Amino acid sequence: MILVPSWVAAPFLLSTSCVAAGSPLGAIGVLTGLGIGGALCASSSMAQRAPMMIVLFGMGATADTPTRKAVALFGAGFASFLAWLCKGGKGPFAAQPQLRDWLCKWAPHYYDECELRGDLGSIRKDKTCFGFHPHGILCAGWTMNGTYNPEFWKAAGKINWLCDFNLRYKNPGFRWLCDATQSESSCVDGADKKTMLRYMDKGESFALLPGGFQDAVAHYHGKDVTVLKKRKGFIKYCLQYGYRVHPVYTFGECETFWAFKGLRKLRMKISEQNIPMVAFFGWPVLPFLPRPDSKLLTYVGPPIDLPQLKEPSKEDVDKWHQAYVKGLTDLFNSKKAEAGFPNATLDVA
Repeated sequence: MILVPSWVAAPFLLSTSCVAAGSPLGAIGVLTGLGIGGALCASSSMAQRAPMMIVLFGMGATADTPTRKAVALFGAGFASFLAWLCKGGKGPFAAQPQLRDWLCKWAPHYYDECELRGDLGSIRKDKTCFGFHPHGILCAGWTMNGTYNPEFWKAAGKINWLCDFNLRYKNPGFRWLCDATQSESSCVDGADKKTMLRYMDKGESFALLPGGFQDAVAHYHGKDVTVLKKRKGFIKYCLQYGYRVHPVYTFGECETFWAFKGLRKLRMKISEQNIPMVAFFGWPVLPFLPRPDSKLLTYVGPPIDLPQLKEPSKEDVDKWHQAYVKGLTDLFNSKKAEAGFPNATLDVA
């Protein structure tokens, strides 16, 4: 009730507010409001957001009754408030060590089984990249067995957990969670090139989700799949800095949610722009939460030591990317029986 709403509440509230603001103009107004909501997410400064907020208030003011006008103007105001909370408005939020400690201790108990396993003894505490698979719908394995797992920090030292930049800084709920739970051992930051290279310049370790939102689109209940064949940028950067890479796989991630499967090609294309095109259903009692009868078993694979190549060629990147894919599939096949999924197969898309 803390973790999941921090991710999903703000987008839902923003969409609802924009629809309310545009509703006095009918279907065209609703579509315009949703478009403005998307533009607010894509904007990078309050100077860009201000004209869009004015348009929302203008649409809301056209309502023909006092009640409808109040609802529409409230929607415009709330959407503007959410936009202000994005980076450039409020922040950073104060750290809450007690919240982080509480999540680390109790959040894993939500699931039937939640455990970090694998080749933890081979982890070194610098110049290491951890590639987590699959993303799933809401990155349950990444969250429970990585970001909020003290065992991971103990084995790996400080880890910078890199996720979508817009999610990190333009979703006020998630931004609050990341700021509130940051510590000397764990930091959540954007997965953009600038941020990644800044950490690599200092030789700091980081973890990322190579499949990103395309993994989320590919999510299929009960099927292990990750989108990786064309996701090679992180390998190129790791070659440039001579990083060690660990593939990491979470068994059970695919059972946390059911998801809409239609229009996959279209949704996959849109997701390339870092837009999460997913509709999901989890626990029947509260569908936005993952199924509590799931188990999350996260395995850290053996390391792959990459050479340092300041200007890696396409052939170099392809060679080591193939080595990484092999390392991930070998990890999956060697641990699936132990994890309780002896007949599972991994689809690397």
